Amino acid sequence: MSNHKQPIEEMNYLELLRKVFSYRKRLLVFTLSGLFLGILIAFTSPKEYTSSSLVILEESENGGQLGQMGALAGLAGISLPQMQGDQAVLSSELFPDVIHSRDFLLGIMKESFFFQTKGKEMTLEEYYIEEKPGNIVKKTLSFIFSIPAKIIGLFSEDELIINTDQLVKDEEDIVPYVSVSSSEIFAMNQLKERILIDNKMKLIELEVSMPEALIAAKVNAMVFNRLIGYITEYKTVKQQASLEFIEERVKESEAKFQEAQMKLASYRDSNQGIISRRAMTKEEQLQFEFNIAFNIYNSMKQELEQAGIQLKKDTPIFSVMEKASIPLGPSKPNKPLILVFSLFLGLLLGLLYNTYRAVLDQILS
Repeated sequence: MSNHKQPIEEMNYLELLRKVFSYRKRLLVFTLSGLFLGILIAFTSPKEYTSSSLVILEESENGGQLGQMGALAGLAGISLPQMQGDQAVLSSELFPDVIHSRDFLLGIMKESFFFQTKGKEMTLEEYYIEEKPGNIVKKTLSFIFSIPAKIIGLFSEDELIINTDQLVKDEEDIVPYVSVSSSEIFAMNQLKERILIDNKMKLIELEVSMPEALIAAKVNAMVFNRLIGYITEYKTVKQQASLEFIEERVKESEAKFQEAQMKLASYRDSNQGIISRRAMTKEEQLQFEFNIAFNIYNSMKQELEQAGIQLKKDTPIFSVMEKASIPLGPSKPNKPLILVFSLFLGLLLGLLYNTYRAVLDQILS
């Protein structure tokens, strides 16, 4: 044990450095190997074009209550829902989770585009399943690692195939679940890597990378439009429901008001010239019912106006700062960067291997 420690203690750093660089051929082999690997990656990676856009999110501050005359509606036994106190909140920090959600990506990848490189119209799902984009190194490694799974699959039971056409018997049926195939999951993962959103306060930047420039711009605009629609629906769904509720109450109160009005008018027409305490009392009762019906109807109309104004206030406003543009050139692959990185990586691995061999030879000598 002491014989092995003695050479290590006597070996200085300069001697180690000299031995490491003495194996120049080995360093050259590692460096050229890294460069060759970088060339394969750089020149076999599919081109991708990135389209970016900027949108400013403007939101009105929530405030106020449903109305100041809701108590009058209580006279008719009507309970109005609170609309602003528990207004739904969707922070812009959650936008990446929204666009990367399964349902959102499923809708995007089912859209068809004309691919000039393919010469035909395809959905994004069909393109990624058919093309399986990746460089030759990635495809080779994926094929090697998939061999064990394929072998196991030969001896396993057949996979249960679900007919998605039978999941919904009627177009109006609402299914509380969704069936996603392995090919759809693959396409969704491809899209998830190529759709990126960055939130800078109220400035939202969206970047979409696609195999063709025009398709990148179209998908960018589509993603933003669907995101805006989702956010608008999410933030106004409760307000919209409350507005519809008040509209129904307005119709009911209007019918009751008209009924009370007709009763009072009919009674007065049929009792003209009759002076009696009983007739006067009946008329006063009908007048009282008419006043209540009118007050309720009037208050409901005001609440309806307030609800409509509040709905507009709660609707988020998106101002387009920069529209999705068609990129002039590919953003990927960055060939110079890949070549330089692979060159230094090969050199680094060569230095580490030479260092290991130099230390090992000194220990064994």
